[in-house]
Amino acid sequence: MIKDKTQNMIKIAVPAVLESLVTVIVTTIDTKMISVLGKKQISAVSFTTQPKLIFFAIFFALGTATSVFTAQAFGKKDKEEANRYFISVMRISTILALVLGILLAVFARPVMMLCNRQPDTIDMSVSFFRIVMGFMVFQSLSTVMNAALRGLGKMKVTLYSNIGLGIVDIIFNYLLIEGHLGFPRLEIAGDAIATVLGTVAATMISFFAIRKNSDYLSLRSIFDLKTRSGKDVTNNIRSKAGNIVFENIFTRIGFLLSSIITSGLSSDKTAVYTVAMILLAYSFAFGDGIQNAVISLTGRSFGAKQYDDLRQYYRVSIMIGILCSVFLCAVYTGGSNFFFGLYFNDKDSVSEGFKMSCIAAGLTILQILRIINIGTMRGMGEVKDPRRIATACVLFINPGLSFLFTALMNMEIWGIWLSSIITQMVWYIVSAVMCRKHLKRYTTEKEN
Repeated sequence: MIKDKTQNMIKIAVPAVLESLVTVIVTTIDTKMISVLGKKQISAVSFTTQPKLIFFAIFFALGTATSVFTAQAFGKKDKEEANRYFISVMRISTILALVLGILLAVFARPVMMLCNRQPDTIDMSVSFFRIVMGFMVFQSLSTVMNAALRGLGKMKVTLYSNIGLGIVDIIFNYLLIEGHLGFPRLEIAGDAIATVLGTVAATMISFFAIRKNSDYLSLRSIFDLKTRSGKDVTNNIRSKAGNIVFENIFTRIGFLLSSIITSGLSSDKTAVYTVAMILLAYSFAFGDGIQNAVISLTGRSFGAKQYDDLRQYYRVSIMIGILCSVFLCAVYTGGSNFFFGLYFNDKDSVSEGFKMSCIAAGLTILQILRIINIGTMRGMGEVKDPRRIATACVLFINPGLSFLFTALMNMEIWGIWLSSIITQMVWYIVSAVMCRKHLKRYTTEKEN
């Protein structure tokens, strides 16, 4: 029975992990291609990440809501309902993305002045942020279309879309950052343009996928203003997406606060830190893939009131998580010199990178197991505890400790790492306690 559950877990987790890994691999290559310009350029681009994600959190939430609505409609075999929700969210996303894109392009400098305190990198950050956010409509629409297809079980489309984005992004990075094959040398601006062109490619792939699968979803009525959504559809979208937006934005604000504190350090230190954080992005990709499987399988067991199966799936996921963590720890520490040597030529940066790799290895174990605990709770329908834990850790504990260790105790970049270690430990311990509490409660209910 454990063997069957392990196979079920792997079957669902592997595609999700691959999808996440493609995104991280593209980010890794993108950072590598920027690194030829220098450490300042790496830092400049890194400080645009959190403000970007705060605004994109709106569209990620709309995408999640779209997946839920189209999946439910698909289960009912109701094409009309699926399209009502899909077209409504597409319209909302288009209008929001166009308005926000214009505003963020105009006010790019004030936004980045809040997020980047390095005078020598601020102009580069503004340039990158203005271009990417000015054309954010493409990534927003791709997010919603992929989410709708995911709700119909078209899991491969998102993977293909991300691969298409990565290929186009990398090609134009090569052509525009340094200027090859007759193209102009645009440096940071070239990286931003390549990012936009990648999102255009992803949008086109999603668009043609929907055209091909128009038996359930259609884009024709999006331009028909006479087609109205209905009050019930609008209210459902506002309720479902609104709650997710609220959670995502507060979490992202916490990450932004930590990023602002980090930007107060020298660009040399933050450049090595930025590259080291790519390792934790790989860790998250593995954890997120396992979490998708956990939510699905524990959710099914919980819905069927098969609490023994629920506990077994939890144990299997923890076992898989530990194995993945051990594998990643070995790769991070053993391949550190090679990895950081790809980005930096000086021995001091590579040596510092090894120390950060060891810290990232330890954080990997806490991160993956914590994600599994959170996923198990969500599978049981317990969404309030994960939200409260995340808000406390990311919005208060991590920024507070980062400020304490860097500004007051002058620990510089190592203060940022120490705050991350403490935050992840608290997050893991509390999530483990709460998860086991809920598992025990439902086991007790079954016995009674």
